This record gives sequence, C-alpha cells and structure tokens, in this order.
Amino acid sequence: MFRFLTFNRKILIAFILLIGIFVLLSPEIKQSPRYNLLERPFLNITGFVQSGLAAISNGISSTWFGYIYLINVQKENEMLVEEVRKLHSEAVFLKEKASTGDRLTELLKLGDSSAVKQAVAVIIAKDPANWYEALVINKGEKEGIKPGMGVITAGGVIGRVVKTSPDYSRVLLISDRNSAVAGLIQRTGYEGIVAGQQGSTLRLNYILADEDVKNGDIIITSGTDGVFPRGIMVGRVNSVVKTQNRLFQSVTLIPEANISREREVLVIKSPMSYDGYRLLEGEKEE
Repeated sequence: MFRFLTFNRKILIAFILLIGIFVLLSPEIKQSPRYNLLERPFLNITGFVQSGLAAISNGISSTWFGYIYLINVQKENEMLVEEVRKLHSEAVFLKEKASTGDRLTELLKLGDSSAVKQAVAVIIAKDPANWYEALVINKGEKEGIKPGMGVITAGGVIGRVVKTSPDYSRVLLISDRNSAVAGLIQRTGYEGIVAGQQGSTLRLNYILADEDVKNGDIIITSGTDGVFPRGIMVGRVNSVVKTQNRLFQSVTLIPEANISREREVLVIKSPMSYDGYRLLEGEKEE
C-alpha cells in the first residue's frame, strides 16, 4: 500500500485537488452561508498560496519602483553636480572680475595721486629667461607709450619701458642688472640708486658708510631720474652691511611690488621727453 502511494503520489494529489475544486464550485456549497468541513482545508491552502503570490508580487513591484526611483535620483544627482560645476565656474569668473576691478581701482588711485598722465596696461607675457628679466604689455605707441617711461603697480615700481611697437611694449624689470631707479630713504632722506641684482632682492647703492640706515626702512623714488615722480614705493631695507675702510655701505632691499602676482600695470608718461631718455642712454653708452 505504501509503495503504491509512493509511486502514484502525483496522481493522488491531482485527484484530491479536482475533488476540492468540484466541492468549491458545487451550487450547494456556493449557496451555503457557512464553510463546511470539506471547504476549510482547500480554503486554507488557496489562501496560503494567494498570500504567497501577493507577497511575491508586492516584492517585485517594490523592487521595480525602487529601481526606477534610484535611476531618477541618479539623474537628478548628475544634474546637480553639473549645476554645481557651472556655478563654481561662474563664481571663479566673477571673483576674478571683481579682483581685476579692485586692482585697477588701486592703480588709478595711484595715478591720480602722482598728478601725471598714465596708461593702464595688461601684462601679456613674461620673459622666461632668468638672465634678462622683462615682460610685455598690451599697450604701445598708439597709446603714446615710449621707451624710458616708468612702469608701476599698486605695490610700487616694477621697471621701465625699453622697446615699443604700435600695440605692445617691452618692460625691463627693476630686478634686472641693467635697471636703475633714483631712490631715497624715506626716514632720513638720504638718496641713492636702486639697482637690480638678478634675483628677488635689490641694492641701494651710493649710501655713505656713516649715513643712518636700518632694517625695515622704506625706500621711495626720489623723482630725480626724470622717469618716476617722487614718493612711489620701491622696497624695504632687508640688510645693511658696513665694511671697514669702505666708502659706501651695502644695503639690500626687498621690492614692494611682487611681479609674479601682478596682472595689470600703470605706465607713467614721464615728464622727461623721449629725447631726454635717448640722451641719458647715450651718456651711459659713453
């Protein structure tokens, strides 16, 4: 008997299900207000199966809608990242524009105080060779710029125009060995010549050994070179060395203007004429 049931289990289950379906669909059972003993087992089985199918269906729906939600969230996240990048670029542009406006305002204030004509120019190139420190600005002869004119920034003196074209000019920086600017010690009034020494520092030459010079003294233009008006900042004394039996002391300066950070300059249309500059250059050559 047990062997018979084992081999015919599927047939037996199918038979029981058919009887259950027949019982559930019979007109008498449908019209009865209460479940009888034959209905209850089938109702429990079908209820369990329906509950499982409903749970599976709900799980699939929840997973699907979660997947769609994640896709939408990812798209929104990508849009927000792109928007943040765009806003960051605009912020950088506006910050640079505001910074340029501030620098030009400082330059124009300096030009107004010097009571001489000037032209604002933008630095467009810097000489990569260390042995000849120079830069190129975007203003030239069309703007009335000529060789010999002084060039400054809001920080102070940076150099002098040495060559021009209709639209551009070449500026020799004060740090170059061939540069020289008439300067004086603001605290004492002693005058000397500020010269470059091909590096980050300058020299204040021709200061007598017995003259009073201290670290931190401010050096300004004296106005006696015919290029820069008096009172423009040049630098601060960094070291003073007095050597016995020497006529002059060695004074080193830190330039006030940091050319590596400057982007705009002010060209001073010097009171000295171009002929005066040529005459001065000619005297140097002799």
